[in-house]
Amino acid sequence: MTEKNHGREIAFVETYDEAIKSTIEKAFLNHGVSYLIKVDKVRDVKKGLFESRKKFSFYINRYQQDEAKAAMLEKNMDEDKVIYLI
Repeated sequence: MTEKNHGREIAFVETYDEAIKSTIEKAFLNHGVSYLIKVDKVRDVKKGLFESRKKFSFYINRYQQDEAKAAMLEKNMDEDKVIYLI
C-alpha cells in the first residue's frame, strides 16, 4: 500500500532499549497521545563482527506535541537512553 503523508506526523523521540520503549508507550497511552513506532535495524561493525540493534522511533501527531512532552516529563526519562528529536 502507498503511504499517505499529510504533514501531520513528526519524529519525536528515539530509543534503542525495549524497556524504555514500553515505558514510552504506556506514558503516551495514559495521556491520549496517538503515535506510530518505526523499527529500524542498525548494524555496527566491531572488530570484524557484525552487531545489530533495533532503533525504535516514535512519530506523533504534531498537534499533540504538548501532551507528548508532558507524558515524557512525567516518566523522567534518562537523557542517555532517550534521544529527543524536537
